[in-house]
Amino acid sequence: MVTSSIDNSLPNNSLSTMSSDSDSDVPLERSISAPDPEEHTYMDADATDPSWISEPTTPSLGPTSLVPNILTQLSFSLDSFISQNLEEELTDLPVLANQMYKSLRSDLKKNKQKLKHQMKHQMGTTKKQFDQQRKQLKSQIDTSMEVWQKNMKKASVVRFMDKVAFTLGMFECCCTPWLVSQYPEWIPFVHAVQVVTLIVVRYFIYKKKSFHFFLLDMCYFVNVAVILYLYVFPQSQALLGAVWLLSHGPLAFAIITWRNSLVLHSLDKVTSVYIHMSPPITLYTVRWLYPDPEHTRYPALKDMAVLPTTQSLAAAIALYLTWQIAYYLLVVVRWREKVESGKRMTSYTWLLNDPKGGVIAKTAHTFGEKYSIPTFMGLQLIYTFVTCLFALLTYRYFKLNTAFLVGLFLVSVWNGACYYMEVFSKQYEKQLSKLAEEVSSAVAANQLAHDAEEDIKHLEQQIHHEQEQHDDGLYGAGVTTGEDKKNV
Repeated sequence: MVTSSIDNSLPNNSLSTMSSDSDSDVPLERSISAPDPEEHTYMDADATDPSWISEPTTPSLGPTSLVPNILTQLSFSLDSFISQNLEEELTDLPVLANQMYKSLRSDLKKNKQKLKHQMKHQMGTTKKQFDQQRKQLKSQIDTSMEVWQKNMKKASVVRFMDKVAFTLGMFECCCTPWLVSQYPEWIPFVHAVQVVTLIVVRYFIYKKKSFHFFLLDMCYFVNVAVILYLYVFPQSQALLGAVWLLSHGPLAFAIITWRNSLVLHSLDKVTSVYIHMSPPITLYTVRWLYPDPEHTRYPALKDMAVLPTTQSLAAAIALYLTWQIAYYLLVVVRWREKVESGKRMTSYTWLLNDPKGGVIAKTAHTFGEKYSIPTFMGLQLIYTFVTCLFALLTYRYFKLNTAFLVGLFLVSVWNGACYYMEVFSKQYEKQLSKLAEEVSSAVAANQLAHDAEEDIKHLEQQIHHEQEQHDDGLYGAGVTTGEDKKNV
């Protein structure tokens, strides 16, 4: 590129001179070899300016022919130098790259081993510190829990918690009818939040008592199915029929069968009533009172004034059998040893081993203890089917549905009243009797201490009086000095 630019800068006569010179008798070697320093003299200047080039002595070459020869020689020399060095560097490049790779690999391996050793050492130290901190934290938590449990068992704390629970229970009983009548669209959300909260709290409470297998019963399964219909499958008519029959059938009638009691100060009893009463109340609100005439929120209700008997019963029984088979495989088969050893309590063992010999336990043992569980499962299936037949009517008739739910609430209140009058009052009487005994014991102990203190004072006075009489006798005998008294 440099040569071409210079060539373009030369005049036309120079090009003609170059062509004429190339035809002369000058040897080829001469034309492409380096010029002799003695023959030519150059200065650092613009190569295109002829005035900076001295006149040659011998042979006679024109200034226009000398410049291209110099540039051509420089170009060839530069290309040769670059190509030679580039070839040498390219030849040595794989070797250098291989050496560099081996060096980097060795360094990485050493650093990796060093880092691994450091990490292992740090992990060991960290693990020890973590174990120590975990033990300290566990000890602090255990100590705090022991203190908390002791405080919770105090009579004043128990009474305060009972008052709080009673107040919240009464507030719930008042707010639910108000929400149903004024804001029915909030009932599904309130039901979901409260059910989830109560079940989670019950799990942790029952877990400590090894009662958490009770949460596998059908009532909890139906509550989950109702939430799935409300928020996941609101368009499914089959699921609507199934949850309606199961919630208004076996779940609702369980309040009567198992004598659920609305004892407002007991969280356990309030939870039992709620998980049986809340699903039918929620579906009742969605069916009759939900402010959505077009049924856009729950499309399954559209064009469904009456539940299809066969389809709804089949869906309800299928859902029930799904739960029953899963329960049998888990509780009766897989966890059989834990249940039989008494490590876990279930509703089956609690009902079938009823020491009072209830009707259910007696009926389940009709074919012997060996077949008590299959017999109970068969009875429960019949109970489910019969109660679902009645639930079909509650979907059709608003007044019947309303009266049924009000009746269930009154039954739970009656059971709670019986508990307060017959059970809870007796417990308070026992507690009061025990407190009276403790008070009387404390009074008696205080009286004994007072009598003992009086006796001690009287004895001290008597000893002091005798000592004075003894001292008077010593004086009468002529002992007058302290030393004499001591000798005597």
